[in-house]
Amino acid sequence: MRPFFYRAAAKYPNVSFVEVPVTEKNAHLHQGLGVPSVPFGHIYHPEAGLVEEQKISKKFFPQFEQILETYVNGVCELPEGAVETPYNVIDVTEQ
Repeated sequence: MRPFFYRAAAKYPNVSFVEVPVTEKNAHLHQGLGVPSVPFGHIYHPEAGLVEEQKISKKFFPQFEQILETYVNGVCELPEGAVETPYNVIDVTEQ
């Protein structure tokens, strides 16, 4: 996992990556953060706090990095027709 982690850290230099090894002295920290297994990743937004958490094994790391990229870029892609809005949408071009 370390190569994936360090490669992502190099790819996103404006993002802080923190590696927290599990030891007897800090096991309570992992429990307090609700980390169910390791390796595990959290994404924190400067204004919103914890916004994503996910297992980041070799199988899941590409998905984790893709999610991280949406926060870095400030844009995410949504599947067409898969999302509904709870808000009333007003088309201002018709006025």
